[in-house]
Amino acid sequence: MDDAPGREDRPGQREAADRVAAALATVGNWMFAPATRRRIMASSGLEMSLGDYTLLAQVSLHGPVRLSVLAGLMEVDKSTLSPPAKRLESRGFIERHPDPADARAQLVSVTREGRLAIRELWKARADAVAALLSGWESSDVEHLAEGLGAFAEAIKKNS
Repeated sequence: MDDAPGREDRPGQREAADRVAAALATVGNWMFAPATRRRIMASSGLEMSLGDYTLLAQVSLHGPVRLSVLAGLMEVDKSTLSPPAKRLESRGFIERHPDPADARAQLVSVTREGRLAIRELWKARADAVAALLSGWESSDVEHLAEGLGAFAEAIKKNS
């Protein structure tokens, strides 16, 4: 892909980008729909609320991290994260410890038990995706995986 400034798009590239954007919107809506998250949680065997699931996933991605930083990333008020954080901590999925940069603040991170829970959640998520792809040819699934992997790397590179 040529992303040099001022260069013309290859014929059809803009239309293809529009189709990709539309497809990603559908995928995102499906992935983050409460019904999908509930199915994933049920399949994982873990009993937790959507808020707990979401916070555990975010701590696993960004931890160790202050809850205030997560609140900013999630675009919610920090006070909304305190109850799920307490529940996750009481279940042994996350732990708090002083922030070395500011002893008055605390960082949260995922514990070993929390990593095991995340592993079950991600397995259940992969199973849900696999169910959607069950009628596909293996080569088509591989092609999709390669394309999405490259797209994910472009996002990381440009973030």
